[in-house]
Amino acid sequence: MKTYIVRRLLQMIPTLIGISIIIYAISALVPGDYITALNNPNMTQERADELRAIYGLDQPEYLRYFTWVKNMMLGNMGESFQHKKPVMEVVQDYVWNSFIIAFATLVLSWTIAVFTGVFSAKFQYSFFDKVITLIVFICMSLPSFFIGLLLIRIFALILGWFPVGGMVTAGSKAMGWDHIMDVLHHSFLPILVLTMLSTGSLTRYFRTSMLEVIRQDYIRTARAKGLKERTVIFKHALRNAMIPAITLLGFELPGLFAGAMITEQIFVWPGIGHIYLNAIHMRDYPFMLGFTMFLSVLTLLGNLLSDVLYGMADPRIRLK
Repeated sequence: MKTYIVRRLLQMIPTLIGISIIIYAISALVPGDYITALNNPNMTQERADELRAIYGLDQPEYLRYFTWVKNMMLGNMGESFQHKKPVMEVVQDYVWNSFIIAFATLVLSWTIAVFTGVFSAKFQYSFFDKVITLIVFICMSLPSFFIGLLLIRIFALILGWFPVGGMVTAGSKAMGWDHIMDVLHHSFLPILVLTMLSTGSLTRYFRTSMLEVIRQDYIRTARAKGLKERTVIFKHALRNAMIPAITLLGFELPGLFAGAMITEQIFVWPGIGHIYLNAIHMRDYPFMLGFTMFLSVLTLLGNLLSDVLYGMADPRIRLK
């Protein structure tokens, strides 16, 4: 196992090099730069050239790439043009706000998907299965901005149960438990939107996996031995149906820190997705490149984690 992990970590090095080249090449193809994105009509050409020299935007693309890679190897992601501070400091300021709603969404969506998928497969073609299928396809079909605006209209404007947006009440100086409850109150609608979007596809995934498992011979054998149906479903069938889901769970790691751009934009949630979207609009190359590489590393680590967990969960698999 240790040898396998070390080998996979070494294999990540050329993969990350390739990712860095692709990311930088794509960003270089985007027209304009941070100076043009400022869109200042009073800025003279001389001042624009001076700013480009200060930010290093006047250098050739290949030279800027090697400088960026060299700084990354030293642990320096660069300084954000917009925020005027190191990229990692900007990430630390906002990424945990996104982590709050992403983690809550992960727990809720997987819990709901497991139970609804199991019972939908257990009672295949029943009224319950048809209702769940209908709800699932509705959640998968509607875009996030439509669901978000609809929930704001109903729960914030008409009923007044939840705030329209933000993370805390404006002007609030609450501390401790009161602050936590205020954040939870503001995060309810964003979490609900993301949970609705995630649960649909997960439910169909678990339903399909369960339908394949419950038709296996060992499930019929377990029932023939007189085991309770609850034991057959949740101890034998679900355990094996969850094995393929481990791979899917590994890819949730970057999602915990990537943020939800559209949802955060709708609810004015100060998350990293909202900041990343603004960085793209403003051509904030250090933040764009640094945060994208951060997500790439998390994706590779999540893939490695899922492979290791998959081998640990299934004794038939041997990592060599």
